[in-house]
Amino acid sequence: MTLEQLLSELNEQQRMAVTTDQAHCLVLAGAGCGKTKTIISRAAYLIAQGLPARNVQILTFTRRAASEIVTRVEQYLGESAQGLRASTFHTFCISLLRRHSKALGLGQFTVIDRDDQVMIFRLLRGKGKDNALPKAAQLCDIYSFARNTRCKLSEAIEKLLPEVINQKQQIAEVMKAYEVRKHRSGFFDYDDILAVVATHLHQSPAFLASVVQQHHVFLVDEMQDTNPLQWAILEPLISHSQIFCVGDDAQSIYGFRGADFENIHRFKSHVPNATVYKLEKNYRSTQQILDVSNWLLGQSEIAYNKSLVAHRKTQSTPQFHLFSNEFEEASWIAQDIYTRHHDNNTSWHEHMVLVRSAYAARHIERAFIAMSIPYRFIGGAKLLESAHVKDVLSMLRVVINVKDDIAWMRFLTLWNGIGDVGASKIALHMNTYTSLTECCDYLASKVNKIPTQAVDGLRQLADLTTQVETCMVLAVGLLTAQLEEKYQQDWSKRQKDFKLVEQLASKHQHLAQFLEEYVLEPISIADVKQAIVEDIVTLTTIHSAKGLEENVCYVPHLSVGFYPHARTQGDFDAVEEERRVLYVALTRARHELILTKHESVSWSYDLQDDQGRHVSGYFLNDFPSDLVDVKVHQRTSMNHGLQKASANGVKKISFDLDLD
Repeated sequence: MTLEQLLSELNEQQRMAVTTDQAHCLVLAGAGCGKTKTIISRAAYLIAQGLPARNVQILTFTRRAASEIVTRVEQYLGESAQGLRASTFHTFCISLLRRHSKALGLGQFTVIDRDDQVMIFRLLRGKGKDNALPKAAQLCDIYSFARNTRCKLSEAIEKLLPEVINQKQQIAEVMKAYEVRKHRSGFFDYDDILAVVATHLHQSPAFLASVVQQHHVFLVDEMQDTNPLQWAILEPLISHSQIFCVGDDAQSIYGFRGADFENIHRFKSHVPNATVYKLEKNYRSTQQILDVSNWLLGQSEIAYNKSLVAHRKTQSTPQFHLFSNEFEEASWIAQDIYTRHHDNNTSWHEHMVLVRSAYAARHIERAFIAMSIPYRFIGGAKLLESAHVKDVLSMLRVVINVKDDIAWMRFLTLWNGIGDVGASKIALHMNTYTSLTECCDYLASKVNKIPTQAVDGLRQLADLTTQVETCMVLAVGLLTAQLEEKYQQDWSKRQKDFKLVEQLASKHQHLAQFLEEYVLEPISIADVKQAIVEDIVTLTTIHSAKGLEENVCYVPHLSVGFYPHARTQGDFDAVEEERRVLYVALTRARHELILTKHESVSWSYDLQDDQGRHVSGYFLNDFPSDLVDVKVHQRTSMNHGLQKASANGVKKISFDLDLD
């Protein structure tokens, strides 16, 4: 396809954004309005105008989106698109750190994931019945939120866990110890990767000059999901490179990670002479489906100024089914999909079910299994985060970084006779060595619980780091006996995962690159298996559904206490993010939208916060009955109209943790 053909497929709003000569732009693109097509077309347009592809950097939030954008640009332009880069913020930043490691004074470092962070916090927090500190996972959440939002530690505690604010000083001591532990072991966590790059972009003119010399244009996808730390990376680039951002403020649903959708609302004040374009013509859904999502946004006190209009003229009124309990609700969804497939000859893959969480999916999964409905769950276990896979990866990690004491502890405790205390002492001793040979010599002479074959295997792995698949096969073989004993209850199931990991390993040229990529961007088991089995139903969490769409979409559990979730009651910002979560779910449907709810409670009190803002207790309190076709599956007092009851109710800039 030529560029002219590509541009001819765009509507007037899209074409204006794609062909603009403005340096800095924000494209506000509603759900289904061609956001991805616009960013692809912009990249293709710039390259066709003579900008070398290697000077364009696309920043996305998922590996899948990055791959899709590059592939489609290459399909349009052919060889001239070679060299185009698309990656997540973390992958982009790690590439800069690796490329400029000497200039930035970085030594050898290993990227650790959340599980590793939690393990460190668990060790530092200590045990004991009288230990009142937050749990390790909570400490990790507080730490990461403070880093990503660039707020004080006390503010992060007040936001996430206000009941422990009186323990702020003790928490601060744990945070300090955590950072010391990272530095000693050569660890970088996710937040470090962004913070180090942001710091040097702001404080090192030479580093900034090197980055903008390579990257003349930045195209940023899902701008509404950026957090203050990510914005700090973009900010110094504005004076030197072009910034073209695409996003939808109504789809900002990652506030718990520190995402700030106000980055969109403040764009023009942050970026001098920026131009804003709007895309409001929806190519995905019918107007009746959009009427429901438009109504939902219209009930908010936040001025989204968004009313999507369907390009298609197809008529399709959404359905709303009411059940007495969640078991009947799940059973009906499974039965409906089964009937559509067997009686109407509809493919399995044309159906998608969107749930709040993996826990919320449990009854639907049971119903699918009972009716032999093939499905994949998106938002569940990440392949390389599974315990048995991480056990094997620990052996590979110490080959790359001998000071990785977390990996050493995991590897050592696989062997009978080595407990946590013993493993900790050995791991600390390993920190005194600088080479794997020294470590292996120590293990061979001092640690008789580890077989000679395993120690020799470590030496062999050190010579095979450019043969990643071979490393994986060798490590699995050396540890199979230990793993089979540890996971004997479901070993046959777990063992199959290693074939998938070997499949991923075969795509990489170096062991360090393989380990780093999947720590930064974990891949789900469903994603790996998808290429093998295509015709299956998609069951997904809403937070994993962005970018997805399907012909028939089911949104279950539209009950009081679910939308908004009970834990957000009275919190205006949290409730409004819940509204956006539901909006994302509603806008995934192409042809049919099927809503379901259970339980007899049909309304909830609304409140007013201390600023006088209306805080919804249940989004469907005033849901207009003429927007949907309602069916009650059991005689009940539920009323879909839902009565409402209300009650008043080089400047020195730091991207490190502020312990205040």
